[in-house]
Amino acid sequence: MRPSRGMGDIAPSKMGKPKTKARRDNTDFTEYKKGGEVWEKPRPKGLGKPKKMSSAKKASAKAMAKAAGRPYPNLVDNMRAARKK
Repeated sequence: MRPSRGMGDIAPSKMGKPKTKARRDNTDFTEYKKGGEVWEKPRPKGLGKPKKMSSAKKASAKAMAKAAGRPYPNLVDNMRAARKK
């Protein structure tokens, strides 16, 4: 399975080693690290400084938010609209 690009999942090659834990009822399980949300991560240094979104990209983000039933675009809508060319 392919991890989503920057939307919270970690690529398998970048994941830490799993930990095997034991329960009292002798059912062992493997615990993996969780990816984390996009708004909790710092901006990648390779992207450079943030740029202003064009009015067309802002309109695209507003349309995505409206289609999802939100009154205004959130960070994910803005990121998706800024990525489009």
